[in-house]
Amino acid sequence: MARGHNHPSGSTLMLDTLAAHNGLLNVSPMVKTAFCVVCLVLCVSAADLAVGIFVAVSMVLIMWLLGKISLHKLLHLLRIPLAFLIVSCAVILLELTPEPMGLWHIPFGSRNLCITKESLRHAVTLFFQAMGAVFCLYALSSSTPVPQLIDVFRRCHVPELVIELMYLIYRYLFLLLDVQQKLTIAASARLGYSGLKRSATTAGRISGTLLASSFRRSSQCYDAMESRCYDGKLRFLSHMPPVQTVHALAAGVYVLVLVGFIVVRKGWL
Repeated sequence: MARGHNHPSGSTLMLDTLAAHNGLLNVSPMVKTAFCVVCLVLCVSAADLAVGIFVAVSMVLIMWLLGKISLHKLLHLLRIPLAFLIVSCAVILLELTPEPMGLWHIPFGSRNLCITKESLRHAVTLFFQAMGAVFCLYALSSSTPVPQLIDVFRRCHVPELVIELMYLIYRYLFLLLDVQQKLTIAASARLGYSGLKRSATTAGRISGTLLASSFRRSSQCYDAMESRCYDGKLRFLSHMPPVQTVHALAAGVYVLVLVGFIVVRKGWL
């Protein structure tokens, strides 16, 4: 039976650490999961700039005021998805046209790279729509430990194979990130990144070492699981807080407000 998480130290621990010390830890994970999933679906399906901003800002306030997560840590969590969002939205923002047009343009070979009002609107809408969805997922993952999430999935009758693969991949990523972090620090201490050529060589060697280490670690992990009577099914000892009426009502009120806001924005009244 597995209990808790003994992940390696460093930035990879942040979500687990936040979940273990979150102000919403005693809220039922069933309520939190349903709330975040419904908000995510509404935010994505609305495809509206104002809705995306509303969801993103409200989720940040929930994590900050109720979850007791500092804004500095929230910004730290946002660094990686923000980079992906900027690159993705830049692809939508820029258009290749045969003639100069739009708000901004620059020659690009025989064509022109342009930004139009329509592409700008689509890119900004997509950015905040995705930001709202990302913060919904962060609100769930930063307030709910993985054993509780797995218990929720089991109650929702998610196939056992999917649950086990999800958890093992999740655990294994932490192990590999820890090895990669240590190798990078060791290489940096030996001036392994001084110069482009040396940096490329160091990156290749780290990748090879990481691949070899991954096979060794996987064997060690499986041996550890077998020594703990692993029989093909992962078992966790986790505390599942009961559903409280006040929490369910608060989540329901927020969802109703969000639905009302979407209805107003779409002009369905």
